[in-house]
Amino acid sequence: MEQNRCPRIGIIGCGQIAKIRHVPELAGCKDAELAGFYDYVPEHARSLASQYGGKVYDRYEEMLEDETVDGVVICTSNDSHGRISVEALKRDRYVLCEKPMCMSLEEAGQVLEAERESKAFYMAAHNQRFTLAHRKAKEILMGGQMGKIIAFRCTLAHDGPERFSINRSTSTWYLNKRNSGFGCITDLGIHKCDVLSYLLGEPFIRVGAIGGTRDKCDAEGRLVDVYDNAVCVLESRSGVMGTLNLSYSNYGPMENGTVYYCQKGVLHVQYSQDCALEVIMDSGEKIRYISQENPSSQVVGTFVKAIRDHGQSPVSAKESYEAMRVVSAIEESARTGAFINL
Repeated sequence: MEQNRCPRIGIIGCGQIAKIRHVPELAGCKDAELAGFYDYVPEHARSLASQYGGKVYDRYEEMLEDETVDGVVICTSNDSHGRISVEALKRDRYVLCEKPMCMSLEEAGQVLEAERESKAFYMAAHNQRFTLAHRKAKEILMGGQMGKIIAFRCTLAHDGPERFSINRSTSTWYLNKRNSGFGCITDLGIHKCDVLSYLLGEPFIRVGAIGGTRDKCDAEGRLVDVYDNAVCVLESRSGVMGTLNLSYSNYGPMENGTVYYCQKGVLHVQYSQDCALEVIMDSGEKIRYISQENPSSQVVGTFVKAIRDHGQSPVSAKESYEAMRVVSAIEESARTGAFINL
């Protein structure tokens, strides 16, 4: 890419996450240019192009072959993440890919290899790293004022992807194993496995889980073939232990938070709608960090800045691979009933 030129970024997959997050953030980024759109439903691509400008590509390969395109944001169904990422990296296109990075560890290894050989980089869209709650929690934990983390309790539970997917129905690919993988384990668990390890500063070495399909049904009333609930236990390299609850059947307010039990107090991360982080010291002192209205996930801006600065990936393929290892182990444990050593 030429010096001092704004990178031109294309969108591959024009579903709900592209519509509500990546495209508006990219359109509002003064340091990048929207190159164009591709979706296997052409009308989705045309709709975004008419709103934001940019070319509509008939094939995603056509976008990758376009020498004026510097990078792509991959927002397709999970089963195509790995394949498209590899193809983009082989053409030296920068990649920002929605989570999870792919459907299997074998495929994840292929992405890793493609990134090693590419002049560009791969970035996983693990947006929870960039929230105020997690950025401040990371700062506090690294500062040492809370002492070591001893244990944690984590939950991510909402009412299911059919409530927010672009077609708003149980036919959404999220509830189809062939397209999505492990259901809530892949979709929700990957977020938390990444950010938990990021804040702990070390990997997980052992997991156990109970999982199943308890409520989600297809249009004919049959239970879908992906996990809609999972209850997990995880142990880190230094012995930090915790629980992770994942659910597609929380029909009340969304739960998305973690409690870290530390030597000198407790951190409530993403504690409530109006409080991003609450720190409770063992002395009883409380410090609250109030949520700020910010529609940006900071993912796109961080991606673009790294390209312009010729820097390294903000969330590399290797880091995303580690999160994939954990969710794969969680699924194996849920399926076999055994604890899995990583």
